[in-house]
Amino acid sequence: MLPILLVFLHTTNDMFGSFLTPLLPRLQIAFGVDYARVSMLVAIYSMSSSLFQPVAGLIADRYDKRWLAALGPLLVATGVGLVGWYPNIYLFAFVLAFAGLGSALFHSSAAALVGQYAPENKKGFWISIFGSGGHLGMSLAPAISIGVAKNLGLPAIAWLVPFALIPAVLFLKFAPVVKLPGKRSGFKDLLRVFRGEVAKLWALATLRILAFSSLTTTIPYWFGQLGISDERMALALTVSSVSGIVGTLIGGMLSDRLGRKIILTSSLTAAIPLYILLVTVSPLSWLFIPILSIAAIVSTASIPVTVVMAQNYEPSQIATVSGLMMGFTWGFAGLLYGGVGPLVEAYGVLNILRLIGLLLIPALIIALSLKQDTEIK
Repeated sequence: MLPILLVFLHTTNDMFGSFLTPLLPRLQIAFGVDYARVSMLVAIYSMSSSLFQPVAGLIADRYDKRWLAALGPLLVATGVGLVGWYPNIYLFAFVLAFAGLGSALFHSSAAALVGQYAPENKKGFWISIFGSGGHLGMSLAPAISIGVAKNLGLPAIAWLVPFALIPAVLFLKFAPVVKLPGKRSGFKDLLRVFRGEVAKLWALATLRILAFSSLTTTIPYWFGQLGISDERMALALTVSSVSGIVGTLIGGMLSDRLGRKIILTSSLTAAIPLYILLVTVSPLSWLFIPILSIAAIVSTASIPVTVVMAQNYEPSQIATVSGLMMGFTWGFAGLLYGGVGPLVEAYGVLNILRLIGLLLIPALIIALSLKQDTEIK
C-alpha cells in the first residue's frame, strides 16, 4: 500500500507542476503581462524543482522522509492550485519557487522510501512504477488544467488540491517511522557522492537525456520547417511520451530479472542505431513514428535502473542519490539544451541532432566501466 500511495502522490505532484505550461496564455491575460515574462514562471519552477534535488535529498537523509514525501506534493498543489487567487505575477513567482523546492523534497524522499519499502528483488519494478506515476501526472495535466480553467475559471483549480491532501494524510497514517542514521549526512557527503560510481551514473544519464530530449524538443521546430501538420507533430510527441512510460516499466522489471548493469548497457547499445535511424529516416515516412516509439522505450528503460543502482552504491545516502538521478540529471540536461536551440537555428536541425547523437557513445563507454551494484558493500 505504501508504494502505491507514493505513486499516487507522484502523479498529483507532477500533475500540478505541469499545469503551468498549458495555462500560460490564460495567465498572461490574468496578470496582464507579456508572454516572455509569464513564461519565466515555468523556468522558476523547473529550476527549483530539479536543480536543487541533490540538496533536497541531503535534507531528506537528515530528517524523517515521511513528512517530506507528504509535504512536497502539498506545497506544489497549494502553490499552483491557488493560481487564480494571486494578486500579481511576482507573488505567484515567489510561491512557485517554494513549490518547486517542495517537489524536489518529494522526489528525493519518495524515491528513497520506495527503494526502502520494496523487496530487494523487486526494486526495479517499484521504482519504475513510481516513475510512471510522474509521467501519468504530466500526461493528464494539459486536459485537466485547461478543462477546469475553461469551464470554471482559474480560481476553480484550487478545488483539485484535495487530490494531494488525501493521499498525503493516508501515507502519514500508515507509513512506519523512518530510522535515522546515528551520524547525519553533511555537505561533505554530498560532495563525496559526486565521485565514483554515482558520478559515472549521473554523467551517462545526463548525456542520454540530452541526446534524446534534444531530439523530441526539436520535433515541433523540425516538423514546422518541413511543413508537417500539427496533428502529426502532436501524434509524434504523444507516442514518444506514452512509449516513455512503457519503457520505464519494462526496464525496471527486466532489471530485477536480468541484472541492472546488463539492462543499462543493453539499452544504451540499442539506443545508438535507433537514434541514427531517427535522424536518417524522413519524418514524412510512415516508419518515423514506429522508430520513435521503439527509441523512446529503449531510452527510458534505463531510468529506473540508474536510480536503483545509485541507491545500491550509496545506501547511507539513498535520498541524496535519488534526487541526483531523478531530478538533477534532467535539470542539468535542460540547462545544456539552452545552447542547442541557437545551434539548431544556425546550422540546421539534422546537423546538430547528428552531432548530439554522438553523446550516446561516451554514455555507453561509461556504463561499461561501472561496477555491478551488487559488488558494492
